[in-house]
Amino acid sequence: MEFIFGIPCTVFFGEGKAKNTGEIVGSIGAKKVFCVYDQGVAKVAAGVVNSLKEAGMSVIEFDGVVPNPPDYLVEEAAQKCREAGVDAIVAIGGGSPIDVAKAINVLLTNPSPIHQYDGLNKVTIPTKPLIAIPTTAGTGSEVTTFAIVTDTSRHKKMIIAGQFMGANIAIVDPELTVGMPPAITASTGMDALTHAIEAYVSILRQIPADVNALKAIELISSSIEEATANGSNIAARSNMILGSTMAGFAFTNAVLGLVHGIAHPLSVRCGLPHGVANAILLPYVMEFNASVVPERTVDIGKAMGLKLDGLSQEAAIKKTIDRVFELNKKIKIPTLKEVNVKKEQFEQLADDTLRDTAEGGAGMFNPRPASKEEIIALLEKAF
Repeated sequence: MEFIFGIPCTVFFGEGKAKNTGEIVGSIGAKKVFCVYDQGVAKVAAGVVNSLKEAGMSVIEFDGVVPNPPDYLVEEAAQKCREAGVDAIVAIGGGSPIDVAKAINVLLTNPSPIHQYDGLNKVTIPTKPLIAIPTTAGTGSEVTTFAIVTDTSRHKKMIIAGQFMGANIAIVDPELTVGMPPAITASTGMDALTHAIEAYVSILRQIPADVNALKAIELISSSIEEATANGSNIAARSNMILGSTMAGFAFTNAVLGLVHGIAHPLSVRCGLPHGVANAILLPYVMEFNASVVPERTVDIGKAMGLKLDGLSQEAAIKKTIDRVFELNKKIKIPTLKEVNVKKEQFEQLADDTLRDTAEGGAGMFNPRPASKEEIIALLEKAF
């Protein structure tokens, strides 16, 4: 047995932990901080900024993050950050603000443009302290060594990964997710579930990642319906964000698979939110993979709380995948048709998926290789 397992940061987890941001950031000696967030979390960000100021730090704010963040936005924000002369970055929000903050951090100590760091371990100069504060239970970006940025010239999502890419500190506070609307709770939650499932069946799977993936599947699948229907249920919210973080522990080591391989071009070409794209594709890719990872597919069902003992392997697999379809239906995940993806786009999407896979993207680590025709068939099923 041989593997490498690492988590890039120290995690401060608990209800109300975000109120201690100033104290936590101050403990690493930061004096001038660059705060990165989007308009959707402006109220939460104001509390974090106030905590930093009360601890004696000066704060420069950047609130211009958008979904599927483009390369030019990273370059603009990095220039502002360099001009400000900051000594730490605080990211507040979902995956997009945290990914943007990671990319900005690269450009604080490494030269522009950001495109040259697409891939693994291409960042060579150590970055500055980064503190990530998630407000969604979805991406797990606060504990991963990946940043996803859209390359607008190549129409693809860059995966900037490896050394110097992780946050130094993650402040994970379930209370910050209470205000998430049901649709965002649903899509980000399914994104986290996808992370855990894909890590568990990845060709890079390993025991420490497996343990985190299975617990994440348990926490998320048992809580996503309640968190979506009753967003003020703090127990459900805690399970969701803990599950998301543990899924992050898993996939930052075991990586992901074909769901993400197809979802990335769906976001770039069709503008789909990342979590929605993942949720739509997840059960279909699970069906596709089940023939090569049957035992692990059954494990996933057991982690979801299904009673599978005594069933044939085929019946247990079907019951597991049916449960994922059921979850999507109950939390109102749409179809590709309902989000205005066109069938005439399928060939381009398949080509993009294969190109991304060949360049070291998530599809490379899927347990079953997929041809162009098979990718198009999956898109047809999800339509």
